[in-house]
Amino acid sequence: MADIEDDSERPDTGPSYAAEAEKSVADENWQRYEYGRDRGHDQFCMHARRLEDYYLGGGAQWDAEDLAVLKEQGRPALEFNQVMPAVNAAVGYQISNRMQIGFQPRGGMASQGLADTLSKVAMQIAHNEELHWKETDVFTDGLIQQRGYYEVRVDTDDHLRGEMRVDALDPMDVIPDPDAKAYDPDDWADVVISRWLTLDEIEQRYGSDARDKVAEMVDAQQALGDDDFGDSEDGGEERNKFGINGLGRTGVYDGIRRDKHLTRIRIVDRQKWVYRLCDVLIRPDTGDVEVVEDAEPQRVQEMQAQGAIPARRMAKRVRWIVSTYNAVLYDEWSPYPFLTVVPYFPVFRRGRTRGMVDNATGPQNALNKAASQFVHIINTTANSGWIVEENSLTNMTTEDLEDEGARSGLVLEHRKNSKEPQKIQPNTIPTGIDRMMDWTTGVLKENTVPAAARGLADGEKSGIAIQSRQFAAQQQLAIALDNLARTRKMLARRMLWCIQHYYDDERVLRITKQDPATGQQLDETLVINQWDPATGEIINDVRAGEYDVVITEQPQQVTFENTQFDQALAMKKEGVNIPDDVLIRNSNLAEKAELLKRMAEQQEKADPLTDAKVRLTDAQARKAEADAVARGVEAQYSGIQTAQTIAQIPQTAGLADALLLSAGFVDRDASPIVPQYPGEVARSVPGKYVTAVSQQAEHTNPMTPANPESALEGVREGIETPEADGVQP
Repeated sequence: MADIEDDSERPDTGPSYAAEAEKSVADENWQRYEYGRDRGHDQFCMHARRLEDYYLGGGAQWDAEDLAVLKEQGRPALEFNQVMPAVNAAVGYQISNRMQIGFQPRGGMASQGLADTLSKVAMQIAHNEELHWKETDVFTDGLIQQRGYYEVRVDTDDHLRGEMRVDALDPMDVIPDPDAKAYDPDDWADVVISRWLTLDEIEQRYGSDARDKVAEMVDAQQALGDDDFGDSEDGGEERNKFGINGLGRTGVYDGIRRDKHLTRIRIVDRQKWVYRLCDVLIRPDTGDVEVVEDAEPQRVQEMQAQGAIPARRMAKRVRWIVSTYNAVLYDEWSPYPFLTVVPYFPVFRRGRTRGMVDNATGPQNALNKAASQFVHIINTTANSGWIVEENSLTNMTTEDLEDEGARSGLVLEHRKNSKEPQKIQPNTIPTGIDRMMDWTTGVLKENTVPAAARGLADGEKSGIAIQSRQFAAQQQLAIALDNLARTRKMLARRMLWCIQHYYDDERVLRITKQDPATGQQLDETLVINQWDPATGEIINDVRAGEYDVVITEQPQQVTFENTQFDQALAMKKEGVNIPDDVLIRNSNLAEKAELLKRMAEQQEKADPLTDAKVRLTDAQARKAEADAVARGVEAQYSGIQTAQTIAQIPQTAGLADALLLSAGFVDRDASPIVPQYPGEVARSVPGKYVTAVSQQAEHTNPMTPANPESALEGVREGIETPEADGVQP
């Protein structure tokens, strides 16, 4: 819970009061640091160091007590490190799926064009800060030591208005609120970062006055907190550094550590939430409240011009205090509306954290001990011992036999009539040891990353089958990856705030991207906050609007291109018209960019063979169109013939309709297919063919044929039309 503070200022009664107030702030800061350290941070550091030993291996997995016992007994202390491959496999998945930060418009003056501009700015910051590698450090810290931390801030070392900085902190230096149980630092009371700085670094960060305070304290040789690093009496852990630990007092960093030419001092860097009455601006369109006590007047005026309403209300602010044991180096309101620490916890359960290595320590210990016992038994079988009669050996003594008894080609000579030496038969290796080794290896993989997720398969299997098993096995990393996505979103939100509040001047950014047409790396110049005198507006104003964060994963280039190439090639083999440049663009050819460029140049040039193919295709298209027209004309002529016949002999309409239906003709208009006409319809009689005639010309007896006139009438009204024109005169 944040502290509650009113807006009144303490009266200044002189230097003594100021010194006393500063001493009080430093004491509070140091006590809060000790509170967090005693409430579990010391134990976390010891456990985190042990977990790191299990990952690094190299003999560090064994406890010092166990090593002493094994050495005394002459037994081997073998180490089969299965933790490092498991962690590396999980980190490999993170490396292969890099973070891509994007934004979408949400409200205010936001637009998709400005959202794309913000995404490009975030891309440029990620490139400058080498965020991909730093994310790997934070992710690895979390898997090994339960916790990983970013620090997001803006400094003015390289730019007058400031540039974003994203650092990966050592988890053993960060002390979160011991009483908090939320993942998001917005719900913590405070966070403490323990730093070890030289006097020069203190001056660079906090000014010359701060250096003078600390230098005076160092000259007085005050011991400021010899509490947690090195071989301190309270069992603390050494800090990470490139130097070798444990070389007596010279490798120990206490509150003040002196060398001949270097002195380091412990700095307590604390950020805490304070609930107080503040000057705010309220946006009527969105209802958002922004604290503007320390904002620049120009920004306040711009927000008010956009309709923001000034007010005073209680709000959370961050107080930033940096001190030593008894000296305050910095005590101001934070320029950020958030704690600058962004955590990553692979497994988080209401304040309790776990990593991947935690549940691997037990099986790893069992595997090491079982393997060492197995090798010890094998070694003892080579020299299990001898049974000899007293004074029976002639070519060596009993002591020589004890030393040389396991040597190859050993020759033993014993006295005549004495009992020959007998070799003691060794005990057989217990069958349970090898089964225990297999079992612990399997448990290790189940608790970390299964073999399938590492791409290992039993026997020969297709690549698709291995990828399917990898995808299924990655579900074991689902929680760790989901929490990584949560951390990424918190980081992106802080980046967005810093961009909109510190990147408020005109800047020219250079962004490198890949040309989708040629595959070449192109440099794009992006100008933000550019004033356009013609329109009186700011182009690419990144301060305008509100945006939602969109986090996507971009697969590793080689793996992604291989997958795309395989899919495109398979589609082309199946007959899909995939252009050749798509295959080349997604291949791993060393000079594919140059090859794509040459292909584009060839397409621009006149190719006789290509032109001939184009003309042939056009001719074939025209021929097909002409054939379609000819068939249409034939169909129309047939229709005209049919219409002529029905007009002359209306009784045939019903028969034509029946024949068309029998043939499966589908009517495209309202039924019947052939328009009907009142009158008699011709009917078929088995064995005969009957035509429709008028009642005046009805002659069915072959012995009395009709007269020529009647016959002609019958011909005219028959089912066939003997003339091409279809109608007789």
